[in-house]
Parts: sequence; C-alpha cells; structure tokens
Amino acid sequence: MKKNIIFITTLFLLNHNLFSVVVDKVIVRVNKENIMKSEFDKLYNAAVEQLKQLSSKEISKEEEEMLKQKVLDHLIAQKLLLQEAKRRNLKVTKRELEEGIKTIKSRFPSDQMFQLELKKENLTEKQFQKQLEEQIMVLKLVDEVVKKNVVQPTEKDAKELFNKLVRYIEKKDIKDVKEEEQEEFKLLAQLVQRYFDEQVRVRHILVRVDANASQKEKEEAKKKILEIKSKIDKGEDFATLAQKFSEDSGSRERGGDLGFIAKGDTVEEFEKVAFSLKEGEVSDVVETKFGYHIIKVIEKRPKRKPDFEQIKEDLLQYLLRKNAEKCYDEFVESLKKKADIQYFEK
Repeated sequence: MKKNIIFITTLFLLNHNLFSVVVDKVIVRVNKENIMKSEFDKLYNAAVEQLKQLSSKEISKEEEEMLKQKVLDHLIAQKLLLQEAKRRNLKVTKRELEEGIKTIKSRFPSDQMFQLELKKENLTEKQFQKQLEEQIMVLKLVDEVVKKNVVQPTEKDAKELFNKLVRYIEKKDIKDVKEEEQEEFKLLAQLVQRYFDEQVRVRHILVRVDANASQKEKEEAKKKILEIKSKIDKGEDFATLAQKFSEDSGSRERGGDLGFIAKGDTVEEFEKVAFSLKEGEVSDVVETKFGYHIIKVIEKRPKRKPDFEQIKEDLLQYLLRKNAEKCYDEFVESLKKKADIQYFEK
C-alpha cells in the first residue's frame, strides 16, 4: 500500500573533476527557506531505486512525473512542519535525542558501520544529530495534531468496510468506492482474500545458487543440499538443521519458518510442492531461481469464508490509519494556505 511519508537514507556522490563544477540551485522557497535541487535529487533517486526493487516494470513517464511531484510535496510538507514545530516552540529532550540515536545505531552491526554510513551521507555526527532532532520535532508536532483531531472509527465503520470488501471479492463490485481510493481498496481486498484462502505454514532450508553460477558451483550446491536431506531422513531436527545450514538469512534464525503462505506468495516451483505436501511431510530437493530447497509443511489451513470477527481489529486499525492520514493531509494543506511558497524549477 502507498505510504504518505517516505523516509529514505541514500548515498550522495559528489564527483570532483578539474573541468567540472557542481552547481546547486534553489527549486522552491518556503517562507524564505530554500529547498535545494540536491535535496530533491537525493530523495527522488532513492525513491526510484525503491520502486525498481518492488517491481521489474520500467517506470513510465507519467509515473515519473507523479513521483517527482510526490517527492517535491513531501519536501515542502517537511519544511512547513518543521517551521510550525519551531513556531510552537516544541522541544526535544536530551533523553529523547539519545534514544533516537540509540535506535538508529542499533540498525547497524557495529559503530564502525554507522560511522561509514555517515561518511557516505557526507554528514558529521553533529549534523546527523541536528537532522534527527528536527525529525523528532516534526514527529511530535504530527503526533500532537493527529491525536487531537483524528476521528476514532467505530465497529459499524469496520463492518461497512468488511461488507464492501466481501462484495468486491465475490462479485468484483467496486461502484460504491471513490475512484481515487479504488487502487488501495483493491490491494486491501487482495490481502483479505489471501488471509481466508488456503494457506500452508512451511519451514525451508535453502542452499543458494547464483543465476550466473558455473556448473561446478551448481554441483557443489546440489551435493550440499543432498547431504542435508540425508540428515533429515536419518531423523535429525529440521529446524536445527535450518539454523545451521540454510542460506536464507530472513528465516534461518527461526529454524527456516516462513510462516503461512498463500498461493501467489512464492515462486511456482516452491508453491506447487508446498501445497501438495501433508502436515509434517518433508519434500525432496526443490530447485527454484534462488537455488535448492527442502520444504517441510508444519500446518495447513483450508480456504475459509470471510469472517468479520477474525479481522475486525485489523480493519479498525486500517480505518484509524486512514483517518490519521486524512488529518495529517488536512493539517499540511492548512499550513500551505498560510505559507509563502515560491516555485523556481525542478
């Protein structure tokens, strides 16, 4: 689903050349504060990379222009929000800043890796702390405004949404959904349908094979997965072997547990075998574009009729988020109306 706020850190490269000059320029001025082209380019390029990772389709010119506008709107909104936070004299305590720094540093395997990232971002630690302090100020402002004005959804609201989703799942009827909300509604309907469709909970052990691997490398990987399969056949614990040998970093620590998967969640070769196994059954070696797998089915869920009570809390949370987004958008628009915004060029 689309997200209102994009927070992306990315590499900013500055090429030094005796015969070239890097010129930055103002593209928008917000209440006498500038948004520079370098800021826009950095966020836009990161957003493009994110889209490429999510989809193999090439970005169309129309999508490109929409993305540019979204990035620019985001930069303007952040500038306005920070200005408003300062106007309201919102403060960040030393403890809040320290906790924020600790949270971000915890995402890196070591302090050395964190320092390398700062260097890549062309930031000193002092500049990083200043940026973080401003981000926390903005978050405090948004939290203050949204909490004060957001409308709490009722069970009746959630039931109404549920009925619309069921109508769409069963009859593809979407006429009572606003046109600008239809894309997100369809995605939500897919998630609901997936939840109630047939599912299997699986563990797997993966030995990766690179797409450009040599025949020798493929043979070595096949030999390794067959040795693991032999250990399973002799009665060794699947989860323990997954923790020890699996090359899927996302599931290895959980003993290869992928949770429940529905049809369409994984590649066809994996899915076909996973859904054909009985509970407790282990597959032979399965080859996919990722390499060689061994699959074990832990639990199976048959297809079920959509049940409101099972997803009521999720729908209430979804509606609360939508109401909060609306509240946020309205607040930003109110700041824009009072602001002096001058556009130069993108």
